Amino acid sequence: MNSNLLAAAEPVRRMVVSLGGVLVLLVFVFFVCLIIIGLIRLVRFLGSANKEMKLTRMEVGKLAEEVHLLRQELKGGKDSN
Repeated sequence: MNSNLLAAAEPVRRMVVSLGGVLVLLVFVFFVCLIIIGLIRLVRFLGSANKEMKLTRMEVGKLAEEVHLLRQELKGGKDSN
């Protein structure tokens, strides 16, 4: 009998989640996801940057060779006049 009274007198503990707590958690998760997405994009960019730099160097080399040939043609044309 006494145990029933004690059980009835004991307050029931319920987990109360406030709306503010949920919003703070959602904002935190949102920023963590943004950071993770940004890091993934940065790693992909840095991985492809080396290849892009190599291709750019090759293109600049081709352009430099063409300019060199054009200058030789112009120089040769002036000498023959």
